[in-house]
Amino acid sequence: MTKILGFIDILAGLLFVSGAYGMAAPGGMALAIGAVMILKGVLFITNFFSWIDIAVGVILVFGLAASLPHFLLLGLAAFVGIKGLASLLTFS
Repeated sequence: MTKILGFIDILAGLLFVSGAYGMAAPGGMALAIGAVMILKGVLFITNFFSWIDIAVGVILVFGLAASLPHFLLLGLAAFVGIKGLASLLTFS
C-alpha cells in the first residue's frame, strides 16, 4: 500500500514539473491525482505530511489552471517527489 501511495506522490511531482515548464498535463489526470492526494491526506490526517498532501491536492485540482510561480511548482515537485521516493524505498 505504501508503494502505491509513493507512486501517486511521484506522479503529483511530475505534474508539478510539467506545470512549471508550461507543458499541458491532461486535465483529467491532474484532477484525479489531486482528488486522490486530498483523500489520502484526509484518511491519514493525524500526520503532518497528510496536511501537505491535502495542500498539494488542492493545488493540483485548482492551482494548475492558474499561473503559479515556477519556484513554487518546482519546490512542491521536489518535496512531493522526494516524499514519494522515500515511500517507495521503505521496506514495509
